[in-house]
Amino acid sequence: MGVYLGIFDGHNAAAAMCVSGRVLHVLQEERLTGVKNFFGPPALAAARVLELAGLPASAVDRVCLASRYLATPRHPHAVKEGFDQRYNGGLRQGTAGLLASNSAYRQWRTEQRMQERREVAASWGFSPERVEFFDHHQAHAATAYYGLRRDEGPYLVLTLDGGGDGLSGSVWRGEGGRLERLALTPQADSLGEIYAVTTHLLGFMPLEHEYKLMGMAPYASQERAARVAQVFRGYLDLDPNHPLAFRRQVPEALSRLGPRLQRDLERLRFDEICAGLQLFTEELMARWVRACAAQTGIGRVLAAGGVFMNVKANKIISELGEVACFEAFPSCGDESLPLGAGYLAAAQAGETPQPLEHGYLGNDLSAAECRQALRAVEGVEVEEPADLAGRVAGLLAGGEVVARASGPMEFGARALGNRSILADPINQDVVRVINRMIKKRDFWMPFAPVVRRREAGTYFHNPKGLPSPYMMNTFDSTEKRSEFMAAVHNADLSARPQLLEAGQNPPYEAIIDAFAARTGRQVLLNTSFNLHGFPIACSAADALGVLVASGLNRLVLGPFLVSKLGCAQ
Repeated sequence: MGVYLGIFDGHNAAAAMCVSGRVLHVLQEERLTGVKNFFGPPALAAARVLELAGLPASAVDRVCLASRYLATPRHPHAVKEGFDQRYNGGLRQGTAGLLASNSAYRQWRTEQRMQERREVAASWGFSPERVEFFDHHQAHAATAYYGLRRDEGPYLVLTLDGGGDGLSGSVWRGEGGRLERLALTPQADSLGEIYAVTTHLLGFMPLEHEYKLMGMAPYASQERAARVAQVFRGYLDLDPNHPLAFRRQVPEALSRLGPRLQRDLERLRFDEICAGLQLFTEELMARWVRACAAQTGIGRVLAAGGVFMNVKANKIISELGEVACFEAFPSCGDESLPLGAGYLAAAQAGETPQPLEHGYLGNDLSAAECRQALRAVEGVEVEEPADLAGRVAGLLAGGEVVARASGPMEFGARALGNRSILADPINQDVVRVINRMIKKRDFWMPFAPVVRRREAGTYFHNPKGLPSPYMMNTFDSTEKRSEFMAAVHNADLSARPQLLEAGQNPPYEAIIDAFAARTGRQVLLNTSFNLHGFPIACSAADALGVLVASGLNRLVLGPFLVSKLGCAQ
């Protein structure tokens, strides 16, 4: 039995526990520190996944670090500051760029950082010889192939992100438990960097708020979008000699595209820039997938890497005639890399990596923990209903908003019901209510629906019957959209649903079933349970803290229903 501790110690750091090829637990460091997108060694998460697995540090066979090269840990604002500095130029930035492009310097710096990271692992109680480093994009590919495959293959496995270990994309053939690399795209030719730099240019947080540009894109006309997309086409295209890879059309690395982008997009409207960028992204990714499918003859596509968090591009890919089926790994940004590192270690040891069964891989909330947290809170009333699902469904059907912190915490960027805010989506005004209470989302950003997969055809056009248990795809809504308009994008009437698989989360399913029994509607609104600008709530104390600090009135906390005074009925 191999025991592997997967670690990613970069942006949105995380740790994963993998035993005999099966992922048992994953935690992002941000959930334990309260620092969104925590950058650095995930000391708390590493200790917690060991604790959840009931294992001492001595039981770990290998500490598997995803990515060979990483920058040194940085404070929360360093990402934006780094993008700001790319505009300033000067001797320091010029020297940094030259050094970064020098292979000898990069090799020296990589080895130096690897040694520093071994020392961190040693401080956690792991001997340096147990530390192993895995390639960034191979780890992404491993999450997709080993985590999502339903048989031995073949699968076309694609990775695409801002960059890691000198690459921004790769193409693999996954078959018979092995990954064969077919093509690579250098980090300097990164589609993800174009999206991140544009996000920064528009005043948002790069590596975090790209989804806001995607959400705004449908509000602009296709004519305006096409005009801006033509600008982006001048920066990046498929390599005409190797169409499975991308090649930039400008001399500078695309991470340093900002000044050119600012000149080219000057005086253009915010919405049309978003629309043009999204159109360019969808078209380029579709052409890439077509080329990969044509060259390999494989139409079953699995994907990972931060660019595949773009659910609208995923929709375009999944609808291609060349694509028989498509899935992106859940929360497939760098926070998922520890799972890939664990999978690779298991495969190297001759074990069979097991596909992911569900996303509920974090800490559970015991009744004892909930009771202890409740003792520290005033101004609330607590019930322990015999039929908790029915009680919650009644509140939702009556128009109330109910937060839920119950069961093992879900992994990743998307709340999957156990750290969620739930509401009846038939009334669009609930968006305003939730935003006023807690979320404070940008006005153009929709919430998401959740429905059992067996009922999904009533609400979404999904002709290929694709799964979407982790909210990694978008679908067009049917004429039944009036039943969940609060969870539909107003501009294009699409939605990013959680299609809940039977048996994945019985207590959550029970709420949906009880709501359907009362209303005749099978769909609820689901959004993440967190204060604006903070990570999703993790512990019972976190959940109660969010309740007290927000306008929310109801909280399912483990087996309890907690209501602010005056709300219970």
